[in-house]
Amino acid sequence: MLASVFLHTAAFVISYVYLPKVGRKEEARRVRFVPRPPILKKSFDLAKRPEISEVQMEMLARLDQPQPVADLTRLVDISSLGADLLGAVTAGIQFYAPPSGAKAASIEFKPVELVTPTRMTAAQEAVSIRTELLGMKNLDTGRYNAVIITNPADKKAITGYFNMTLVEFNYQDPKVDTFPLAIPNLLRYMNDHTKIKASIKGQKIELSSPELFKAPFIYMTGQECVVSLSPVEIENLGNYLRSGGFLFVEDIAHSREEGAPPDGGGIAGTTFDQQMRAVLKQALGRDAKFFRIPKNHPLFHSFYDFDDGPPLGGASGGNVNYLEGIEIRGRLAVVFSDLNISWYWGDPNAAGRERGLQFGVNLIVYALTQPGGIANIGQYTW
Repeated sequence: MLASVFLHTAAFVISYVYLPKVGRKEEARRVRFVPRPPILKKSFDLAKRPEISEVQMEMLARLDQPQPVADLTRLVDISSLGADLLGAVTAGIQFYAPPSGAKAASIEFKPVELVTPTRMTAAQEAVSIRTELLGMKNLDTGRYNAVIITNPADKKAITGYFNMTLVEFNYQDPKVDTFPLAIPNLLRYMNDHTKIKASIKGQKIELSSPELFKAPFIYMTGQECVVSLSPVEIENLGNYLRSGGFLFVEDIAHSREEGAPPDGGGIAGTTFDQQMRAVLKQALGRDAKFFRIPKNHPLFHSFYDFDDGPPLGGASGGNVNYLEGIEIRGRLAVVFSDLNISWYWGDPNAAGRERGLQFGVNLIVYALTQPGGIANIGQYTW
């Protein structure tokens, strides 16, 4: 009986206690076994190209090239050469001693070309009139109203094209408040005396037009008109001037007879004068600070020289002998004139007309080339 109980107990322990533990251990060992991950990256030591030290380079140079001769008289007889000729020859020629065993007749004189290295700027590489043979007609695609290329060595070598823009506004009488021939005559003079291709191309716009912001130079005149601008026109004018635009505005006066001095020119405080000052103050706010343009201002020397200031023939008998301006962030944005300079442009019989036309050229050239302007492409140079 006891033996039977012992055998059944031993069988139970072996079957239900010992054997399951052995199985779990083996199974646990299989689960815990993690094979080593494959090597995905392997560092390689790249063989470096052998470098030659400076000492080795110097030794190779000495072996490859013959040594220069300090005294030329050891090679040739120079007693018959003049000092000037010798200096001219030796300035561009390097003399070398022949290798050992060579005859004097086998000496080679190798000329060395002296070259001054030059480097073009990015703008010069982009636009080079001389190398690319590009004409102004090719540049005048209608995308811009002006493209100007300057020459730092010569201010009169400026080239490019320019489309003039005349501003029209309500209550303006073209026969009284403008000189109808002023712009055509001025641009004709520019075409004849400068390398700037100037034209009008029907550029008469209102201040409310979006095309205003493409014009690098706008021109407004008046005499007896009422300057009545809408809020949109006033806002556009202010934004235009702040964004790089240039305005030449002038209070003009006509002559009773052709060639005679105008009546009423050069007088401050006229109706048009007061109205335009008020408009500019509305458009520019705090930026509308008028100042007298001094005679040493670059405006008077941008193309022609006016050491004595602007021409005064159209303002004889008036009480003004200077121009005024408004600067925005250091850039001359407005030239305000009571001097009737437009008279020179519009009257073919005006006395001293040549200087008046030349000053018109200065106005346009300065407006197109000063930094910060709409046509500020002055970085393009020869």
